[in-house]
Amino acid sequence: MFDTIYGWFSSLFGGDLDSYLLGYVCPAEDTEESWGASQYTMYGFIALGIALVIMLIYYYAINHPRFNRWWSWILMLLLVGLSNFFIGAETTLSDLWAGNIGDCLINGGNGGVYDINCWMFGLANFFVSVIFFIIFSIGLKWWSANCKRTPF
Repeated sequence: MFDTIYGWFSSLFGGDLDSYLLGYVCPAEDTEESWGASQYTMYGFIALGIALVIMLIYYYAINHPRFNRWWSWILMLLLVGLSNFFIGAETTLSDLWAGNIGDCLINGGNGGVYDINCWMFGLANFFVSVIFFIIFSIGLKWWSANCKRTPF
């Protein structure tokens, strides 16, 4: 499921980073290509969890008439998005700098993996988490005493 969602945004961060996140492991000299576990599942569950927790905090823990405004909802949306942006960018950057992304992908046929690809994956992670937050807001805001009409 998460592979498909992140696949919508793979043109942002490039095919080689997409292959790495899907689980592609560069082959050794005498072995065939191999695939490991997809990392999109981890990023997806983190984005889902952060979006759900922040949504619950906004609608049920804060739940104050002063925060029943569109701008307070936007602040929560940005908190979700920026948290996931930095998680996505920093973890892929640390994999790149640590050498966990194989040479066949760094110098790959789809443009290779560079720092900008990692930052663009962070942007894709931002968009995915924002989508989750909006879906959770639409589905779960109705039981909030003060904020059920925020933002729409």
